[in-house]
Amino acid sequence: MCETAQKAAIHLVVISGFRDIILQTALYKEAQIRHGIEFASLWVAPPGHSEHHTGYALDLADKNHPETDDESGFEDTPAAAWLLANAPSHGFELSFPQGNRQGVGYEPWHWRFCGAPTARKRFHN
Repeated sequence: MCETAQKAAIHLVVISGFRDIILQTALYKEAQIRHGIEFASLWVAPPGHSEHHTGYALDLADKNHPETDDESGFEDTPAAAWLLANAPSHGFELSFPQGNRQGVGYEPWHWRFCGAPTARKRFHN
């Protein structure tokens, strides 16, 4: 998908992929310090509950707009527009669109791969 985007002059950067429990725990503790214990899970999934544990989730960025990394402003980048139009044909879907059924905050940078039967079953039971 990144190669296809590059042919369209879109430079996607993977800023986070698979996360083990140790890394997720560290990120969650950092979120607790930064946002408070009661609000940490609004920013980072608790260990054991992140899509990143599956190996199917990616946080993507626009190389030309690093100021939007992990920010809602990412939705206004050329990379985000390209992803919305093209990621589904590569087996990806936006994990947490606005008003998602999980109640997770909007994350326009967070995409999951559902293009294989095992991945699809994981997210669409």
